[in-house]
Amino acid sequence: MLMSQRLTWLALAGAVVPTIAIIVLTLVQTGGIWEYALDDVYIHLAMSEGVARGEYGVNVGEAASASSSILFSYLLAPLAGTWLHVWWPLVLGFLALVWAGWLWGGVLAEAYEADPTLPNWFLPVLALGAPTFMHFPAMAVIGMEHILHIAVTLAALLGLLRFARTGHMNLLLVAGLALNPLLRFEGMAILLLGVAVLALRGRMLAAFGILALGALPLAAHFGYMTSLGLDLLPNSVNAKAAVAGGGDREIGISDPSRVDQIILSWRLALVSTSGRMIAAAIAIMAFGLLAFRRQITGTYALIGWMAVIAMTGHILLGAVNWFYRYEVYVFTFAVGAGIVLLARTQMPARGAILTAFLLAFGYGGAHYLGAGFSGAPQGSAAIAAQQRQMARFVDDFWQAPIAVNDLGHVSFNNPHYVLDLWGLANARALRSRQSGDDPLWADKLADEYGVELAMIYPHWLGESAGPDWVHLADLVVTIPHATLGGPVVSIYATGSEAVPRVEAALAAFGLTLPHTTELKIIEVSQ
Repeated sequence: MLMSQRLTWLALAGAVVPTIAIIVLTLVQTGGIWEYALDDVYIHLAMSEGVARGEYGVNVGEAASASSSILFSYLLAPLAGTWLHVWWPLVLGFLALVWAGWLWGGVLAEAYEADPTLPNWFLPVLALGAPTFMHFPAMAVIGMEHILHIAVTLAALLGLLRFARTGHMNLLLVAGLALNPLLRFEGMAILLLGVAVLALRGRMLAAFGILALGALPLAAHFGYMTSLGLDLLPNSVNAKAAVAGGGDREIGISDPSRVDQIILSWRLALVSTSGRMIAAAIAIMAFGLLAFRRQITGTYALIGWMAVIAMTGHILLGAVNWFYRYEVYVFTFAVGAGIVLLARTQMPARGAILTAFLLAFGYGGAHYLGAGFSGAPQGSAAIAAQQRQMARFVDDFWQAPIAVNDLGHVSFNNPHYVLDLWGLANARALRSRQSGDDPLWADKLADEYGVELAMIYPHWLGESAGPDWVHLADLVVTIPHATLGGPVVSIYATGSEAVPRVEAALAAFGLTLPHTTELKIIEVSQ
């Protein structure tokens, strides 16, 4: 078997086998019920229901940009309304995983082409082990767009490496660059930097053509958002900004500027394991490109600097926390580029240096290993214990409008209005929460939308709960809360007239809870 084929099969095994293991571990943790480790997938599913009915939003007749990805909700829409819909994110994730594994094998084959004298163990070890240490398995099972983003980023990298070696354009390069920003807004850096590489190598026509392929769908999306009266960036991006709302008060910054936001992003990155790892990768790759500038030249050098700039941009403007999913695309690009560039250098004591590379890579990526094999199953069990139960309560017992501040499960396959107090699905709630001008904004919105029941994380909403809201119960998970926003969801009637109906629904609901969840009823003084 040729080395390139061997590397591809090893990479596929390294991607698929651990993923199957995580699925099995998840089913063990949840008692045989499949659940995603992040509640956010249900936002995509709810948005795709809107797309299927010709709208863009979570609630019928109300536009909202709750999805963090332009393309992903559209990919989920064809199966909306069928029993397969809830499974489609998992199927898409597995297909993307296989593609990513195949592409990873291709990247390693490029390293072998650069230097067939590399130690026989080096590339096979990376083929088999690197997918797990780059978080592929967990990204494949959380039901989000991230594994697709990893795959198209690898397509862009492999396309650029083949262009560097042969001088010929290829479909992988075009698709990898053009699709990047459609899957995640961070992918704009990969598109722009990749186009810059082509332009600097004299392929101006191709560069402009690929830029147009990536930019025109973005322009169409932004035009659509404008026509709906929505912000150009999704509410999911604006609502989760680190300095939005109360975040600026927590760090002592009032009315933060863009510079303040960049400084905060850098500070948050440096306290994150993943952020420190990427910061170290920036320094190491920049040093290597300078130290071996006579050996790493032309397009290969541009690819290396592309990785450095993309990582730096992500550290300054992107996120590196919350299940380590936002930065994996750029980490994968940097590791793949670094291996090929390493293969193109002739260094003394090469075996020792390659061994050190593997040890550093393994140490840096170990947190992905833990997040996959421990965090994902625990997260799924926690979502099943809390968010799934909230959705079941609304669907089977309450069957009326509801207010939440962690959108997800309750919004999927739910015909009743969901008032999102955090603001992902309601721009007015987002603006009110962030401005802090009206302490009664949540109460006023609940009254306007006819919402008589709120299920919220109290530490998220702060003092914005209405003064007439009656705290009736707490839904408490009795297992590690893992990827949840908190272990306790407080349940309120938004007015005294709704108390009897809420209490009746809770009494019936409490009899049906699994052992992982407890409903603590709070006595209301008469």
